[in-house]
Amino acid sequence: MLEQVATETLQEKVYTTIKDSITKNDLLPGQSLSIDELARDLGVSPTPVREALTRLSADGLVERARNKTALVAKITTEDVQQVYEVRKLLEPYAASLVAKKLSINPNLEESLCAIEEEAEEIQKILTTATKSLTSSQYEAYLKIDLRLQEVILEALGNTLLGNIFSLVGNHSLRIRSFAEAISGPSRGEVLRNINGEHLTIIEVLLGKDSRKVQKVVKQHLDNAEERTLRAVRKVSNEQGDRLHNKVGLSL
Repeated sequence: MLEQVATETLQEKVYTTIKDSITKNDLLPGQSLSIDELARDLGVSPTPVREALTRLSADGLVERARNKTALVAKITTEDVQQVYEVRKLLEPYAASLVAKKLSINPNLEESLCAIEEEAEEIQKILTTATKSLTSSQYEAYLKIDLRLQEVILEALGNTLLGNIFSLVGNHSLRIRSFAEAISGPSRGEVLRNINGEHLTIIEVLLGKDSRKVQKVVKQHLDNAEERTLRAVRKVSNEQGDRLHNKVGLSL
């Protein structure tokens, strides 16, 4: 019985580790997933990796190529547009509720101030041309968005709106960080813009202006959608060029 529990725990850890790598875009859309290589990297046998890929396929995060090779599922323009359409309907209103509840829930304000402080530190680094974020600083940058989501969830509580907000947030994790992951030489500018928008949202929230926060959240989501669509098109064009060159070499 104890061995069975340990096995289940290992399988869950392998699944969670690979899923996190996909949602954080450490494993990029279209990237091949070798069971043997993943097993070697994770220090496990191929079996839990194979089972994890099956679960991730059911989650829509892994797909199979024609030769049955497992690939990280691609992000399409339709995926991006659908996610942001839902987010733009939901998040401005949710943020306005946070602004209204700040006066009666000091914990929310305390959490926002802590996030603001960290975002300001990140922004100082990003505005210094000679510096770039270390891996730990980049992780902190990514967590700012997630922590803002957590503040909104805390304000919404265990309600239907809160459950929908959580579902949409989990579904959109990979799409939310895709532009940063593949931005290349312009990465510093992309991170600076996004972090600056987060700071603006926090500032307006702390000002308890429920109407204005709806506008700045909507503007942030408009900007984020455009950034992500540009990133998706860039990757699609690059993959098309590689396919074209491969065909050309085989003739």
